[in-house]
Order: sequence, then C-alpha cells, then structure tokens
Amino acid sequence: MDTVNRVVTKLNQFHTIKKKPLGFRVVDPKKVLTYWACTRNLANDIAYSTYSPNSVLKIEDEMPHGTVFTAFSGYRLRFGKTPTHYEKVFAYADPAEVRRRFPESTAERKNVFVLRPDPHLAQTNKDGAASLAQIYVDLWQLGGDPADRFLLEMETMLKAKPIEALKTLARKSS
Repeated sequence: MDTVNRVVTKLNQFHTIKKKPLGFRVVDPKKVLTYWACTRNLANDIAYSTYSPNSVLKIEDEMPHGTVFTAFSGYRLRFGKTPTHYEKVFAYADPAEVRRRFPESTAERKNVFVLRPDPHLAQTNKDGAASLAQIYVDLWQLGGDPADRFLLEMETMLKAKPIEALKTLARKSS
C-alpha cells in the first residue's frame, strides 16, 4: 500500500490524475506513461542474457512457449513491421528454459535478453507481444538507436489511430 500511495501522490503532483473519494481517474495518460518510463529499471529485470549467432527472427521462433516479447520484437508482432533493423531480442520468459535453448556465450556482445516473467503480462499479452504501454516503456528505457526510432514511429502511429477512427466513422455515416 505504501508504494501505491507514493505513486498516486506523485502522479497527483504532476496533475495526471484526479483524486476521488474511492479512487482516482487518469486525466493525462501520456504523463503517466512517461513517469513509468522514467522510473522503470529495465536492467534490474534482466534475469539472463547471452549471444546467439542466429538472426533475430530465428531467435524469436526458438523462444519457449509462453514467451511475451517486448521492445523491438514486441513492436514487430504488434504492428507487423519495424521502422528500422534491430539486432536484440527482449522477452519475458522462463530464464532456465531460454538458457537451455540459448546456452551462455563468451561473446561480449549480447543479443538475447530475458526479463523476469510477469504473471500480469502473461495474461494480458496479445499473440505473444506485451501491451503497447509495456513495449513503449521498455523501448524508452533502452534508448539510443534503434530504440529512439521505434519510439518515434510508435508515437506517430498511436497519434494517428484516433484520427483514422474518426475518418472511418465519418465515411460510414455519409
């Protein structure tokens, strides 16, 4: 409860929520997402990392059943394309199972990153991809190229969605 109260207090300071007697209402989801992205520590959630000489598509295909992809792979699964090439796979999965499929490597460069499994993500994923909010936050935490390119493209597409929905509605009513 203490953690929740601290977060709600902080979000209230940013005017991102409206407190109510029995809860609160989010009034600025973008600020909430940005706060989450700033306070998340992706590096702390990495349970296993290694190098695989395989392509990212092959790595993704060989991940165990129940894997939830985030960052670049999650983006690709959600949108069916990527704005640029990527070389690293980030996924929420069972570290022991991934280690069996992708043994430890002495290579300094890593391209397979396993994040501690999250039961909530396992229930809310869409076809093996994390939620758009989770993908956004994880990309934000990675930063640099190509993550910044993915973020820019993601923001552009998400801004266009309400406009496209209105256009579709207008076409149907005329």
